[in-house]
Parts: sequence; C-alpha cells; structure tokens
Amino acid sequence: MKVRRRGNRVTGAVLLVISILAFIAYAYFLLGSEWGMLVLQFTVLGAVAVLLTVLGWIGYTMLTAPREEGKT
Repeated sequence: MKVRRRGNRVTGAVLLVISILAFIAYAYFLLGSEWGMLVLQFTVLGAVAVLLTVLGWIGYTMLTAPREEGKT
C-alpha cells in the first residue's frame, strides 16, 4: 500500500514540475520571442477545437441515445 502511495506522490511531483516548466516555456514564447503572435493563434485554435469537439460529442451522444418510451 505504501509503494502505491509513494508512486502517486512521485507522479504528482513530476506532473507539477512539468506543468510549471511548460508554463514558463509558454510565457517565454508568448511574451519574449518573435513567435508570440503565432503561439497565441495556435492557443486560440486549440481552445476552439477542444470546445467544438466537446459540443460535437454531446450532440452525437444525444443523437444516438436510445429513446425513453413509456415514461410520462
């Protein structure tokens, strides 16, 4: 049981460090380099793609859901 908990802590620490380093790299490319506008455009494109994918998934789920019959 302790081994599993230690593994979770190590995984959590690695994820924390990676997220901090990724933020620093993102901030540098956005604010400190000539690639700022391109980084911003790709960020917005990714955000819109995720949003529309979730909306499409919801629509597909509603479309293919079995009908409820006899409930009133």
